[in-house]
Amino acid sequence: MGERPRIRASFSGGRSSALMCEVLQDEYGDTHEIVYTFCNTSWERPETLDFAHAVDRHLGLNLVWLEAVVHPGRKSCTHRVVSYETAKRNGEVFDAVAAKYGLPNQVFKWCTRELKTNVMNSYARSIGWLPGTYDTAIGIRADEPRRVRRDVAERERIIYPLVDIRYVTKEDVLDHFEGQSWDLKIEEHQGNCIACYKKSDRKLYTLYREDPANFDFPVRLDQLYRNVGPNNVPGPRKMYRGYESAPDLVARFEAAGPSYRPPIYEGGCSESCEVYETEQIELFPA
Repeated sequence: MGERPRIRASFSGGRSSALMCEVLQDEYGDTHEIVYTFCNTSWERPETLDFAHAVDRHLGLNLVWLEAVVHPGRKSCTHRVVSYETAKRNGEVFDAVAAKYGLPNQVFKWCTRELKTNVMNSYARSIGWLPGTYDTAIGIRADEPRRVRRDVAERERIIYPLVDIRYVTKEDVLDHFEGQSWDLKIEEHQGNCIACYKKSDRKLYTLYREDPANFDFPVRLDQLYRNVGPNNVPGPRKMYRGYESAPDLVARFEAAGPSYRPPIYEGGCSESCEVYETEQIELFPA
């Protein structure tokens, strides 16, 4: 009897991704070798880490917690194995990667690559899983068709369990977790890294009004690393949409006052950041 097919499941910390893990357990748990991984960027909300821990315990995933290890020169990030208890929670991992690559934005998109994709690839190699010997499952839903890239999926051996195994929408995900005592304890606008540059202006403004300290970390990153690495335009690199720096964003929100209502931006950051990013965000809106 041959080896069982392999699946590397990328649990990103959101509800959709958690349901994807449950679908994989239900459908393939007895027939496939599945490794579940969670890449901690150290800038997630603490509730996200609590949820990852709860999902692991309730579903019996044997979740592997990973963090990026930065190397000098042209070598990409590798991995270290951590745990719920030892995972960094104060931006240390994100800071270390920014120190090498500069500020992330929609042109310099190293977040997913260095904090997740390369980290997962490094771990896969460490356990003897060579490229081409496994599929990678990500939690994109059936109602997110613009994030489903069949060309990328075929090339990278990506599978979409919430599209092709079960047809799952956002409403299905919310219904599934409603009433669960271990559900993710954050609002939709709070998801992903705390003040991620992919979030809409409205979400970022809401986060600022909830607690201005949500922007302490990106302001610090800007002060330290704005001039690290190349740039596609003259001057220091800036993180946010419309080519705005974190200090500029905070100053605008503070000057606007509590009655300000930024325009709704459709798209951008969803509840979690998947390991293979396909959604496009306009850096210089018309």
